[in-house]
Amino acid sequence: MSLATRCILLLFLPGLILQSCTDRPNTSFPSESLSPFAGEQPALSPDTAPADNPIPIEPGPPVDAGRLTLLSRYDSIRSYPGGGGVFTVAIVPDQDFAGRALLSIEADPALHARLDRTTLCRARSVSELRLHPSRGIDPGLYAILLHVTHNGMQYARTFYVRIFAWEQGPPGAEMAQRASFLSWLAAAHPELGDIAARPSLRYITYPEILIVEHWTFLSSVWDMRVCFHVMIPPDDWSMMLLRRTGSLTPLLAARRESDGPSVNTPFSAATEARRALSFSVFARILVDFGV
Repeated sequence: MSLATRCILLLFLPGLILQSCTDRPNTSFPSESLSPFAGEQPALSPDTAPADNPIPIEPGPPVDAGRLTLLSRYDSIRSYPGGGGVFTVAIVPDQDFAGRALLSIEADPALHARLDRTTLCRARSVSELRLHPSRGIDPGLYAILLHVTHNGMQYARTFYVRIFAWEQGPPGAEMAQRASFLSWLAAAHPELGDIAARPSLRYITYPEILIVEHWTFLSSVWDMRVCFHVMIPPDDWSMMLLRRTGSLTPLLAARRESDGPSVNTPFSAATEARRALSFSVFARILVDFGV
């Protein structure tokens, strides 16, 4: 190779070498200036995220802690084939309580018993155990076993249902009594809304009681109890208790003397009312409602 040729190659060789390197794919990590994300802050992995900027995650189930106490207003009721019944159960959490209590029942299928809530917590602590015995159920004493599980502990409560050989007739005087109290409620307590708008299960609260009739009208929102003295004026008084479902205590009570107007009955007067009534069954109704 002549000297002139060598000089020409030395002049152009660096450019050829540079052109060859820039055409070759770059397998090294690009510099920030060449990165397609230039100017953006690279995302941090969870392992390198600073403590003061945590990555949000989906909340898990609440952790159970503490203990609870089971509370019910009564442990036995009367019923009959085709009738009804309701037990009201509550948990009373201690100061360390957290999480959820799980409820389940064991009952004869003929009772058609069910819980309206199977999970209770501090905010929603009341469940209702309702039953609607089948028309083919045999008279006798039935037991319903309630199980409550929370924080590794199990609680139990037994409720009893006495089924009587009793029949419920077609709607009668109880509907007129209910209508009278509903009219009074609409005028005296309009804030409660139209209570009659919701379908109700109508049943005799205490079968085999004749002189004072006791009826329950149970809907998804209201538990309305009506009783009346089956006598002629001036002894045909009637009374009503109204409880919102999901609560242990009644919202209000009212009494109507013969054909007179209905009036609110203060709960503070419950003891005097018990003394004034000669019918122990109605006094039991007051106890059932926690009055």
